[in-house]
Order: sequence, then structure tokens, then C-alpha cells
Amino acid sequence: MSTDRKKVLIVEDSRALNTMLAHTIRSQLQIDTQSAFSLQEANQIVGSNPEQFFLAILDLNLPDAPDGEIVDVMLDKGIRPIILTGTISGDTHAKMNEKPIIDYVVKRNLNEIQYVIDTVERLRDNINRKVMVVDDSKSSRALIQGLLERHYLQTVEAENGVEALELLKQHDDICLVVTDYNMPEMGGVELVSRIRERYSRQELAVMGISAASTQKVTIQLLKSGANDFISRPFAHEEFYCRLNQNIDAIASYRKLADSATSDFLTGLNNRKYLFETGQLLLENARRKNIALTIAMLDVDHFKKTNDTYGHQVGDRVLQHIAKIFKKTLREADLVARVGGEEFCVICVNLDDANAQGLFERLRLAVCNDPLICDEATVSISISIGYTSRVSDNLDGMLGVADKALYAAKAGGRNRVESTD
Repeated sequence: MSTDRKKVLIVEDSRALNTMLAHTIRSQLQIDTQSAFSLQEANQIVGSNPEQFFLAILDLNLPDAPDGEIVDVMLDKGIRPIILTGTISGDTHAKMNEKPIIDYVVKRNLNEIQYVIDTVERLRDNINRKVMVVDDSKSSRALIQGLLERHYLQTVEAENGVEALELLKQHDDICLVVTDYNMPEMGGVELVSRIRERYSRQELAVMGISAASTQKVTIQLLKSGANDFISRPFAHEEFYCRLNQNIDAIASYRKLADSATSDFLTGLNNRKYLFETGQLLLENARRKNIALTIAMLDVDHFKKTNDTYGHQVGDRVLQHIAKIFKKTLREADLVARVGGEEFCVICVNLDDANAQGLFERLRLAVCNDPLICDEATVSISISIGYTSRVSDNLDGMLGVADKALYAAKAGGRNRVESTD
């Protein structure tokens, strides 16, 4: 499931809170929202197309649904809810926990509202995260997988530590391992120790689970390298709290590590990474006589976009273009934001005969996919200049590609040019 083109439904009868949530989600997370102020309005908005929403934020006490009826209505439509409530009694708490909701939040102050925003962001990012569940009990694995998948996490399952280690070699994008303590062939303690031979606590989190909730079991798992431990039986709410803390810690570490080589706005490689890695790619291409193409790309009339719609929309244009680059270009291509509205692409094993076609497809992909935001529909185009003539150094090829880019802009923009 992808959140691209999908929305968050907000059903809250307080217009101030509804507006604040909608604005914050759109501006901070670039996720579209739709607002309703009653159950009736929500039903009209969802209609026969509930798939347009990947999440709903629901007030538990609406004027036409005072007893939380909207929760079951949205669940029946397949929309996963976060519940908002002014207060929550023990009975209501227990009733909500019996339902497959994402979370519930008591509306007390702005901290709780930020908690909702953080949860929406985590759920969006969870779509690209993978968790391994290791347990010899099929029913236990199914329970944990169900809880993880409710929060949009991808899952991989293993029956014991031996199988888990093999799967880790195949899935290098796993961010968390949830493992049982007692298992045949290789138990939880040995599995955690073996994981720590390859991955630090910051690179891959491990959460231990066991019904044998003695202090000895907890200490063994934590000393062997587990990040956390939870005893069976556990409340789903506690499981999610521990899960989220571990996932957030790994995400923060990876974000810090990536910040040295990534552009903070677009998530593409940055100028530093371009020059360090690009030179290595060029040297390797020369040494092995491999084709290599370098392109410079510029967003047309970007200053006019900023002046017309504001810098916040300008930032969203750059983020939108970055997503198109990732979808359209080859996985092995190095894509970097050089600065402002200028980008660079280095393509290994791409000669001049095929470069024109690739960059023409990229130009059309951008041109045919305008940014749709609250303020307006913003049309976007790019100019591209490239060279496939391998030279002695990266600066030389970048200079040639830049001249081709200048020719594309001088020729009317929204075009691809080569000086070769």
C-alpha cells in the first residue's frame, strides 16, 4: 500500500481543531486531507471510494454519533482509525482496545495533537519499513504479524534463529527483529548475539518476547544485545509503545547517518556525495571502458513559482520532482540535488544512443505530473543537458553537461540537449 495520492480523513466537530490538524498534516507531511464534522458528512465524503483514505482521525463523540459509532463505520469500510476523545473511561478504554484501531489520544493540550501528527508520519513511513518476526509458534507469529501490519509495516517471518539469520542476509532493509526466547535449533539469546556480530543496536533493533517472564530471561536477552523486552501476555497498547520507540530510534539514527550524504529537503544525494562518489564512478568507467553519461537538470521558471505561490510551495515542487526522478530513473543511477533548483544525474552503462530516450522520458514524466496542492495546480517542466563523452575528471564532464543545459534553456526550456 502506498500513501501516494491517498488522504487522511479528519472527522472532528471542533472546527478549530479540525482545521489545525488538516493544515499541519498538509504542511508538515505533504499528505492531502479531507475534513468532516459529523458522521453523516464523513459517510458522504467516503462514499463508495474508501480506498482514497489510508487513515482516519476520528472524534469519538460526534453530535450525530455520541457513543463512538463512527469507529465501527470506518472499520467496516476498511479505513484504520486514530481515535480522539476529550476523556476516556475504563469501559471505553477496554472497548476501544478490542477493536483494530491504530491508537487513541486524549485531547488535553498541543502535545497530544503533535503526538497525532507524529503518528501519522510514522504510519506513512512504516509502509517502507520491514520487521522480522521470529517464533516457532505459528499462532504467535500470526498475532505479532497482525499487530505490525495494522501499522502498515512489512513483515518477514522465521521459525527459529537459524532461519532468521539466513533471512537477514536476503533482506538487508529490516529495521527491527521481534524474537521469542525459547525456540528449537537456535533460541533468542544466541540469535541476538549472532545479530550483534553484524549489526549494532543503532543499525538494527531487537525486541525480545517470552512467556517465561523471569528477571533472568530479561537480563539474558538484554545483555546479549536486545534493545527491549516484553513479557507475554501483553497489552497491545504496551506492545505498540515499545515498537514505536524502537522504530523511532532506528529512524533517527539512520536520518543522522544519511544527513552527511543526503539533501535535507528532497532526500536525494547531496553535492558532497555527488563529487565524492561521482569521481569514483568516472574513474571506474575509464578504467573498465564502461559507458557513462552525466546530465545537469534545472527546474524551469522556478523563481516565478516561488514568487507566485511562496517558498513553501516551491519546496513541495522540489520534493515532487525528486519523487518523479526516483520513479523514472534507473535504480543504479546517482541522482543529486546540486543546489537550489538544479540537479545532477550520473548514469553508468548508459551511452549517448540511449541517453536521449531516458532523459526525454524523464522530461515528459515531470511535465505530465503537475503538483496539486491547496493553493493551486502548479505546472512543472525541466530543462536537461547531458554528455556521454567521458573526460579525465568529473568537473570537466559537469562543465560540458552544464553547457548543454544552457543550450536547452536558451532553446526555449522544457527540452533535452546534448553537446556530443
